[in-house]
Amino acid sequence: IGTYVTADGVAGAIKFTTYEALKRVIARNRPEDPKKAEAWDRWSLFAAAGASFIASSVVLVPGELIKQRLQMGQITSVPQGIAHILKTEGPLGLFAGYGGVCFRDVPYTMLELGLYDNFKSLYFKFKNRAGSKNSGSITQLDEIMCAAITGGLTGYITNPMDVVKTKLMTDSHLYTGFFDAARKQVAAQGFGSLFYGGGARVAWLMPFTAIYLPVYE
Repeated sequence: IGTYVTADGVAGAIKFTTYEALKRVIARNRPEDPKKAEAWDRWSLFAAAGASFIASSVVLVPGELIKQRLQMGQITSVPQGIAHILKTEGPLGLFAGYGGVCFRDVPYTMLELGLYDNFKSLYFKFKNRAGSKNSGSITQLDEIMCAAITGGLTGYITNPMDVVKTKLMTDSHLYTGFFDAARKQVAAQGFGSLFYGGGARVAWLMPFTAIYLPVYE
């Protein structure tokens, strides 16, 4: 638990600091033409979200690797695990499965933050057109609803990446890379196996995201 909390906490701080900084850059460079500006606002958020994960991955990936190996019983403690990896695999061993994590979490973060901000923007416009008594602002309940929908969609869409990422981090010696692991998984258990655990992933990500993103706001 300590490894997860520490790695995710530091990585989250880097991710959101980067995302907010890039959002300010996006706002400063917004086109003057209304149509171009609308498209700019919509799509640039996805790019900013992806870049923010790349920035946080320097901390997140080693933490995720240690956590996975502790869960699998391959190491007994964080210091022992780090020492063992450095001795047997070298410094780059701490980034084993990096490609798999990026293939899962870059799309995940792009969808998570990009969809959340876009859902809020679309719902804000809908409320104003509908003449709601709360028009003109997004309430906390609105944020929770948008976050829950975002979490469910994002969790299910990225489940195949999560399955392959786990394979790479726990049995990296069996695969040459992300696509090799995905191919072998499909060959062994069928395409549907990429969605194993999808329901459980959605079940925990919906309430988690419904709390996490509004709190971030």
